[in-house]
Amino acid sequence: MIDDAHRMGTKEDASLLWDVFVLRCAAVHCLVWGAFIILFPAASADVYGYAKPLTDLFLWQGAGLMILLLGIGYSIASLNPRQHWAVVLIGLIAKTLGPIGISWSVWNGEISSGVLLLIPFNDLLWLYPFAIIVLRGVRSDQTRGLGGQSV
Repeated sequence: MIDDAHRMGTKEDASLLWDVFVLRCAAVHCLVWGAFIILFPAASADVYGYAKPLTDLFLWQGAGLMILLLGIGYSIASLNPRQHWAVVLIGLIAKTLGPIGISWSVWNGEISSGVLLLIPFNDLLWLYPFAIIVLRGVRSDQTRGLGGQSV
């Protein structure tokens, strides 16, 4: 009799599929959001709740480019999450510091408090999955004797 673990694959296979799924979802999210900021900077600035129209939209588009580049990074990381965990770590740091910066801007009256509604969907949603992916990547490196350094 074949047990469920052999019939359905190993737990490691399932966790790897989950990591790939999460990273592909994050990639699509960042590619769409980054493209929105780049292609429609004034409209996206309104979504972010800037109190006055931005005069230097090209700087805002630069932020969109960074988001788009994270999407490309997540796409690459999804090809081998155990090897490319450091890319996910960069995303985890961005998803941690981003809400702090946005909250600071709201506190100082630079942007509307309505932007805080974006934080759960753009940032907080990814914290746990990214932390798990990074942890699995570091453990994988340690198991292979790489000492926590991705190659």
